[in-house]
Amino acid sequence: MESQIMASFKVTLKADLKRGSFYWVSTVEASDADEAVIAAEHLFMAEMENSADWNFSDSDIEEV
Repeated sequence: MESQIMASFKVTLKADLKRGSFYWVSTVEASDADEAVIAAEHLFMAEMENSADWNFSDSDIEEV
């Protein structure tokens, strides 16, 4: 059995919603980019269970 080499990936996921866009940025360990996306999605779903505890720590504001 051949072992897979794991690497760290910074993954940014974007969801376009009716009232705006939501970005999820995480760092994961995976063997390739496809697995990194899946790992990031799983981390996001785990965090959704604690969404009542979320606080925004940064913002970028532009007048339009």
